Amino acid sequence: MTEEGEAIEAPRIVSVYPAKPTPGGLGAVVPEERLKEMDELQQERTLRVWEVRGIVSDHIPLSGLGALGTAPQHRFFLNESPLTIYLHRGGDRAVYFDLVGDNPEKKLEYIAVRVSTKLPSNAFLLAREPLNRLLDVCVHSLKMPLVYQRLDLVSPRDGGILAHEVVLPPTPNGVRLGPLGGFHQAEPFAAYDAVLREALTNPSPFYQVLCAFRLYEGTSWIRRWLRKEAERLGVDASLPSDPRIEEGELERMGLPAELAVGIRKVNELFANMKEMRNGIAHFLIEAEEGKQGHVFLADGAAFQHYSVGATILLRYARQALDDLRAFYGQHLQPRHMIGSVLPMPQDRDRFIVVDPLLDE
Repeated sequence: MTEEGEAIEAPRIVSVYPAKPTPGGLGAVVPEERLKEMDELQQERTLRVWEVRGIVSDHIPLSGLGALGTAPQHRFFLNESPLTIYLHRGGDRAVYFDLVGDNPEKKLEYIAVRVSTKLPSNAFLLAREPLNRLLDVCVHSLKMPLVYQRLDLVSPRDGGILAHEVVLPPTPNGVRLGPLGGFHQAEPFAAYDAVLREALTNPSPFYQVLCAFRLYEGTSWIRRWLRKEAERLGVDASLPSDPRIEEGELERMGLPAELAVGIRKVNELFANMKEMRNGIAHFLIEAEEGKQGHVFLADGAAFQHYSVGATILLRYARQALDDLRAFYGQHLQPRHMIGSVLPMPQDRDRFIVVDPLLDE
């Protein structure tokens, strides 16, 4: 709002990667007025030094497009701005950064790093590792846990922001609730709801991959439970089959074509991507010539690869679970609800959380 109370129209943005924007995944977005400039610079393929800025915060906004406008939240201040520092890894492996806090308190707003490439689309990928390495050092040296709310690419033409790399929000426009009596949660699905919440609210794509596998592997147990309950209640209905995957859908979501070959069902997807799960589930893994290595969490390519994988795996794990949830709601829940009371607002004092130890 302006001082006169007039609403300020939010800037329009266009998603340029992946081809099919997927909520919860990492994506590149461009302000609508910068789209032509972005296309021109991409086509020029001129070797340039690009500035990429990591917007620092202690959390990543997950609701709406807040990551593009929310002020960073942390307690990291500078004595001078810009503060130019280096990160040295021995020999000539050093990178310089500018820490900027152009505000009265000199509160850190962003960390800038320069990368050399012909393609603006590569700048985010190249910048993420050195930016991550610096935050890693801050965690162990300064005891200051921070994340990047988003990355910004600076235009070489006028110094404005050309593009953003940001977690695409599951609810870009928010939600409005009510009036509503309440929700019913089937107890066998409660553990899966908890895993899904952990996955969607965690900024780490590495952890999200683990959660996706937990969800999908857990559907085997849910299937067995549903089958037994159907038999017990005399329900003669077939359980939903493993979801199918439309041809080309995985590539549109960002998965390299060579990894998507032959995948037509969700169980095939998880089988093909099991190595990704193992790479993050085990810190030390067998590498070339018997050496031990691990997935380097600060690496930009690894971060992008796992972000794409996590988005896809969570999307299909959730679909497999939702199909089973729909079966339960249609065939079993009506039987299970027999004898249940309907909580009414006037009786709310009956429905409070009671300490179970009171009965001892």
